[in-house]
This record gives sequence, C-alpha cells and structure tokens, in this order.
Amino acid sequence: MSGIVESWRIFRENVRPMRLIQEEPGVKGPLWFGRRPDSVWHVTANLLRLFCAIWLAPIWIFTPHAHRSIKDLIKRIVWGLEWANIPDAVLRESPWSLVPEKGKVKYPENGQYAVTGNKPRYLLKVTFEGGKIAFWEQSKYDWKREKPENGKGTLNYSRTGGNRSQLPDYTAISYAMDSAEILFFDLKGRLEPQPEIPPGGKRKYSLLNRKKIAWVVLSEYARARKPVNSGGKDVEYIWLDEFCISDKDITKEEDCEEQRKAELGQLADIFKNAKQVAVFCHVEGCDHTDVCCLWVNRLFTLAEILYTPRVLLMIRSKDQGTPRHIYRISVLSGRNFRAEMQTRAAERKEWHLYNIMQHATNSGAVPWPSAIHSLVVEAIRRDEASGFDQHEFLGKALNGLLPRRSEPRDLLGINGWADLAWLLELNQGYYNTTHLVALCRLADPSVQGYRWWGRLIAPKEGTERLEALATSIPVKLCRSKNSPAEPALSIIAPKSIPITHWLQRDSSALYHRPEMEGLKRWMIGGAITLVLVGIISAARNIGGGVTIIWLTATVFAILELLVGTIFVKQDLWFVAEDHKIPGGNAHRWLRSQDPTFDRPDAEWGPRQLIPQWEPWSLKHNNAPMQPYAATLIDLRTGVWTKAAVTSRPNDMVVLAVHGSGITCMLLDREEREIRSTIAIKVGMVNLPPFVLAQSEDSGTVYVGGGATAPPKPPPKNSPYPISGGRRDLEDSGELQV
Repeated sequence: MSGIVESWRIFRENVRPMRLIQEEPGVKGPLWFGRRPDSVWHVTANLLRLFCAIWLAPIWIFTPHAHRSIKDLIKRIVWGLEWANIPDAVLRESPWSLVPEKGKVKYPENGQYAVTGNKPRYLLKVTFEGGKIAFWEQSKYDWKREKPENGKGTLNYSRTGGNRSQLPDYTAISYAMDSAEILFFDLKGRLEPQPEIPPGGKRKYSLLNRKKIAWVVLSEYARARKPVNSGGKDVEYIWLDEFCISDKDITKEEDCEEQRKAELGQLADIFKNAKQVAVFCHVEGCDHTDVCCLWVNRLFTLAEILYTPRVLLMIRSKDQGTPRHIYRISVLSGRNFRAEMQTRAAERKEWHLYNIMQHATNSGAVPWPSAIHSLVVEAIRRDEASGFDQHEFLGKALNGLLPRRSEPRDLLGINGWADLAWLLELNQGYYNTTHLVALCRLADPSVQGYRWWGRLIAPKEGTERLEALATSIPVKLCRSKNSPAEPALSIIAPKSIPITHWLQRDSSALYHRPEMEGLKRWMIGGAITLVLVGIISAARNIGGGVTIIWLTATVFAILELLVGTIFVKQDLWFVAEDHKIPGGNAHRWLRSQDPTFDRPDAEWGPRQLIPQWEPWSLKHNNAPMQPYAATLIDLRTGVWTKAAVTSRPNDMVVLAVHGSGITCMLLDREEREIRSTIAIKVGMVNLPPFVLAQSEDSGTVYVGGGATAPPKPPPKNSPYPISGGRRDLEDSGELQV
C-alpha cells in the first residue's frame, strides 16, 4: 500500500499534461517526427500521437515505446569505423622541404633524423691579461663532417691545418639577457642608436646593442677567472652567443638570421662539447640552482646545462671597501650542480624540473617517456614565463635533448606548436603524445592549427599518476585528394563517450522507473481485472464488452502518457551550457523536468580532482569571457562536474588515467559524415573512473581546427545574467540547452 501512495504522490505533484501538446525547451518529445519543441511539426506530431493512443488504445498499450534516434544509431556506426587510407604511417614531408623559395621548384622530401655531435661554427679567441681582455677575435672552428652518400660508408672528419685531436677546448658562457641588461645599465653603459622596433618585433635590441650588452658578461668573466700564467697573458677560446652565433662580418639582422637559426637548433651539442660552462646572473649571492634565479627560468638553460661536465658559477658579491660588485667563480662538477638543482626543485615543488635533473644526474635512471614528458612540459612553462607565448624557439631549445633530433632547418621557428609536433613525431617511438595532450588546457584563441594543445595545467603532487589509455601521434591530414594537408592529432582506437545536449522524454517510464512501481502494479492489475470483466460481458453483450475493454485500454494509455510527462531518459551524459539555463543552475532545471534529479551534492569536483583546468579568459569589447561554463551530468548516476568549453561538445574521448579520475577531451565531432573528418577540441574534463565502463570503441579520431573567432557581445536586455566564464546568448534569446 505504501508503494502506491508514494507513486501516486509523485504522479500528482509532478504530472504536466501540457507536455503532451508542447514539450519544454531543451527536451525532445517521444515522437516519430518533429521531436524538437522548436520544430514547426512538433505540436502536430504530439496531436497525432494522442489520437493514436486514444483511438487505437488496445493496440497502443502493447507496442514498445522506447525510441532510439536514427541520428544516434548513425553516429555510433560512423564513430566506430576505421579508415586506413590516410595518413601514411611513416614520416612524410619535412617542414623545410615545403617552404617555397623564389625562383626555385621545391619537391617535398621525407623527414629524417639528424645526427648528433655537432660543433660550433665560430668561437672567440680571447687573450686575457690579468683581469682584462687584451685582445679578441672571432675564430672559425675548423671542423667538418663529410656526410656519406645515401647513409652508406663512413663519416670523415677533417680540420684545415690539422687533425681532429688538435681542436681547441672552449668555455661556453650561459646567461640571461635580462641579467646582462641590468648589469649593463648598472655600469652606466650606453647603447647605440637603433631603429624603432616594429610592432610585433621579436627582439628588443639591435644586433650591435645586443653585442654591447653581451660584452659586459665577457668582461665580468675576465675579472673573475683565475689566470693560468701568473702575470702573463692567457689565451682561451670562448663561446658567447651574440659573438659566435653568426659571422662577425655580418652586421645586418636579416643577413645573420639564417645562421642564428642553424646554431640555435644545435645548441645542446655546442654546450655538451664545451670543456666547461660559465653560468651568470646579476643577483647578489645567487648560486644559480634555485628556480627563482632568472637564469634558471630561461628556455635555453636546459640545453646549456643538462650535459656539461663542469660548471663555473659566477657568483656576484659586494667588493669589500668599495661600492661596486665583483664576481667570484666557484667550480662544480656538472653532476653535482645538477644534483643541487634537483634538490632545490624538490623544495619548490617543481617536479618536472626535478625529473629532468634526476634523469641527467643518474644516467637515465628515469625512463625516456617520463624524461621527454618533463622536458616538454618544463620547456613550455619556461617559454611562457619569459613572455614567449608563440613559442618560436621551443623546438630549437628541445632539439638535441630528446632521443631523436630534427635537422635544424626543419625547425622553422614560426609556429612553436608546429615545431614541437614535428619533434614529437620524430620521437614517437619513445613518447606517447597523449601524455602531453592530457595536461593541456584549451588553446589560446590566436593559435592557428595545432589546437589540440594549449597552456599546461600546473603540476601538483599526484598528477604524476598519468597513464595513457590511447595512443596519439601528430600527423598531417588531407580532407580530400586535392586539398592541402593540415595538422591534426591522430588518436588511435580510443574509447569515446557520446554527449547529448537534449533531454529525451521517457515514454516508457511507467514500466522501468522504480518510483512508479506501485502505480504500475495497480494499473496493470486493474486493467487485467477490467479486461476480464469485459471479456465475460462480451459473452452476453458483445458491444458492452468491447466498450469496457476499449475504455480500460484508453484510460491505461492516457495514464501511461501522463506518467511519461514526469520523467526523462537517463542513459547518457548530458551537457548544459550554464548561460542558457534559467538562473545558471543546471540541477534545478533538471529537477523541474524529472523529480528524481535530487542529488546536487554528487559532484566530481575539487575534492576529487587532482588535475584542474582553470581556463584562460578573453575580454573583447565588454563581451563575456571565453571559454564559458558548462555542466556535465551523468543522467544515470546523477554525478556531475563543471567544465569550460568554447562551444557545445557532443563527444568525450578518453585520454588517460590522471590523478584519481579519467581525463577526457571534449570534442565537437561530425556525426553523419561517413569519411575521415577532423573534430574540434572544445574543452577538457576529468571524470570518475566508472566512465570507462560506459565508453564505446571508436575508430581513429582526428583532432584539429583553426583559430576561434572573437566572442560576440551579448544581446541587449538579456534575460539571463552573464558573468565570467559564460558565453553570449543566441540572438533569438531562445532557451536551448
């Protein structure tokens, strides 16, 4: 008896007969056509359904009422297909071979691994006298490697006027330009007049002024070094970037740029082959091992210090009895210096830097996949900390630190994400790109292509629990035979979880919803009893018996339809765009559509989430910030979580076990095209582990897309408040979840 009382209470309080005529915005009706409430056929389809249910009631109550959308069926078929015609499994065109040159016909060439052991092109031959520089000149490092034809034969090494063993040892100087600039002005240095830097220019100073600033570093090294010949002259070979990265006779910035690009791409080899590396910054007492040091946070520091055998620490201190500062040199082995950096990184909770130094210090005790991951993440972090958001030099700084290296010419230095994708494609045998993709936020709106990456979430304790559940490789994909190749991320055979932005009214709720169990039993029992009465009556009066049966079926069908207005189907993940929900409360709106959504406390939120994506935001002429807030709800369990998206997703691709949950990429994915298409990344989310049981096998998923358009301003007199993290409403103002 208590069951029927409770069922009747729920029915009486929540039944909405008008939903049989017109569904509410955001909810699809259980119809044969016109299912969306904004369809012109929606009311007609509802009236036709009512007509069939009433006039064909004895047949209606025995027909199945669970409707599966044809669109959903097509989507599952299409997403499960595997297309093997593109892209090729091997490296295709190298980036350099695709760059057009005026007056030349260029043919695409296959990408190749570059060799190691490169030497600098130029050195400074410096004569020191006491603590001063008596004489200096740029000297060619006369060493040549003759590459064998077609990769066969032996490598020949030669040097003009001597053999390889006579090549001089040299000291490489590593410094932060900002530190050198501060010291230069502290010493009352004066810059030469220089042309005004154009908007968007890459360099703050001209080549001549950069050399003047770098000269201060060399002068301080001269004062700090210990003379070899007491009272005499010493000759030492020095590698100092602005004096050795291009020919001294080239004075124009444009003319030396090509040489600079080549040298920067082999910087790791230049510093690795140095006898010792001198490290410099302007901060008094700094020993260059703490992450607060300006030098430590440089992008190129990793390449300059990771393999050096000996480190000269130039430590600045006050000169006793004088107002000026002096530098003193402290000598450490490279191993001990990196071990100290490792300790300091642990103290500061910089775990990627810690991992890198542990890998270098302990001779590869940290496996390559983990080391590559840390190198890439730390390099991106340093580049952003230095204000280089376009990452032009990211590939050049990492080249030589990964197991497979690129030819320097293939790292174009135009799009940092393109260079990084090329490096990771070269190193796909050592590193699964999924590990990196699982850490990335949404790409900045200005990024063209390569939009599966973005700024990285900050590392915290526990985020090392990162196990890839799919394999990802950067590729170039042609949408059709004659279309140009465009960058995409190939996620091979992932698990995917469909997302719906429409609720579906549950027409068969009477039969499977536990809340209606009592009412269902009484209705079925009563209907059977009345039908038996009708059958018995038909033996005496066939018309009266048929009338009883028909009226019983009609009442049963009407009650069944009315129960269907209370509930929605609970079989998928649902996404609600918060700015399109009255009051921005998705749970309150869901409960108005189905009273069983009564668990707003079932959040997979900050308490469980170790990886958290704090979105970038963009204000555009007082428009709402992008991306905007969305709520993802598992309709089966009531578990929900918040996400930031750039547009409405329709699929989640499982990437990795991350922290205590499962990290997924939110995609806007083509649902009907039976061919290889490129999905668009619209967000990231971390979900409970049970989503793995809900996921479905998917074919290869390609992720790409272009730069996003700036957000539109909200419509005037908007009925819903828009705050940080919410997108503009539809111009029509129509509520569409």
